[in-house]
Amino acid sequence: MLIDERFYRPRVPIAVVAIGEAREALVIRAVLESLGATVLLHLIGTPEDFLRVLEQGDAAPRYIVICGHGDDHGIVFGAFDESIDVSALERGSMPPRAIAERANLPSRIVVSTACATGSGEFGRPFLNGGVAAYIAPEGYPDGGDAALFVHVLFHQMLQEGSSPGAALERVRAYEDRFATFTMFADPH
Repeated sequence: MLIDERFYRPRVPIAVVAIGEAREALVIRAVLESLGATVLLHLIGTPEDFLRVLEQGDAAPRYIVICGHGDDHGIVFGAFDESIDVSALERGSMPPRAIAERANLPSRIVVSTACATGSGEFGRPFLNGGVAAYIAPEGYPDGGDAALFVHVLFHQMLQEGSSPGAALERVRAYEDRFATFTMFADPH
């Protein structure tokens, strides 16, 4: 338990994972801090760094927000120097199978802003890795909407005490363009 969680007004720890360019992650970090969270920013340098975040087990904070781009092949990482291990990537993107091999996030809530990561193909590896809920866009929402989506979602969960499912429904009702976000949850 972080010291922030024992404050008079506890601060919820949240990890923000920045894959590639970090502007979106920095805005989301500020939004989450404005809601009273303590944010750990992971600036991902390699595919292996990302997989290490996903296999933290009980050491992971309760909430993890993945910020990046997605395409038909997975989460976009792009090209690397030949000295970097890119065996987890397919055409410059990390497919769900690479996540399935390493995900270990028991009872955590994971939110991805990366386009096309809200399919069942992406949800299953996270559920098999123990998450309580995985929320991500099925399609290709406008990139500028990510911070607003995260703000409203986490306002509902942190300030209003909503479950992830109820929070997502509230966000989807708030703005039609957020209808592309979907959730996969552990039924237990």
